[in-house]
Amino acid sequence: MFDRKKTTGKRGEPLPYNHDGPPDSARPSGLYPRCEKQSSFDYVQSLPLTFDGGCIIGRGEPNIPTFHERATVLICRNCYQGVAVLEEQWTGEHRSIERQGGGTISWKGFHWWPLVGASLHKAIPPSISSALNEVVLALSANCPRAAAVMARRTLEAIATDKGEGNGTLAQRLSNLSTKGFLHVTLADWAKEVRLIGNVGAHFDPISDISLDDARQLIDFIRELTKFLYVLPYELNERRTAKP
Repeated sequence: MFDRKKTTGKRGEPLPYNHDGPPDSARPSGLYPRCEKQSSFDYVQSLPLTFDGGCIIGRGEPNIPTFHERATVLICRNCYQGVAVLEEQWTGEHRSIERQGGGTISWKGFHWWPLVGASLHKAIPPSISSALNEVVLALSANCPRAAAVMARRTLEAIATDKGEGNGTLAQRLSNLSTKGFLHVTLADWAKEVRLIGNVGAHFDPISDISLDDARQLIDFIRELTKFLYVLPYELNERRTAKP
């Protein structure tokens, strides 16, 4: 597992700086969905996907088409499982296809499989799992506004599952808090999801939603589902397993 305090791995290789997002060739470290650990990754191979119409003219060799998107496979150093990353070529701070000037060439991910956050516990009801998976899918496609809207919808699904299917979402969350389903901190965060979801659903040139905003919403909803569904399920399993 990747350790922020270490600068080299087991084989003496330099380790990339840790970050909260999924890995790509530019930053081969991050959260891996299968083992749900922060890890560093080994590069395996890439295959070109989208060609840009140009080519590299070889001397005595066939011309090689140039491309700006590729599929890359990385291997997690923690669980030794693979992740497929769709990557786009960047030149400096711009996508290479935009031809905005020079700079260092890098490959940055825009879609991953398996999806980070897609592994959900069997105790979570299907209607909620389905909505949360759409949140994860939207985020993996770099669509934070869509992710925020679906996060709000997931919260509505949770409220309905807990018996609050009528009224505004604000009223339903208040009722869940009064009934004791939501701790005060969870209730405050749930309100934040509702408000950010509203921003995502309506155009506003001033207020917008970042990828970090969307990631925080997903993190909260996963913790909420753990509190409401997973922990009670595991406690019940532990109690019934005792002789």
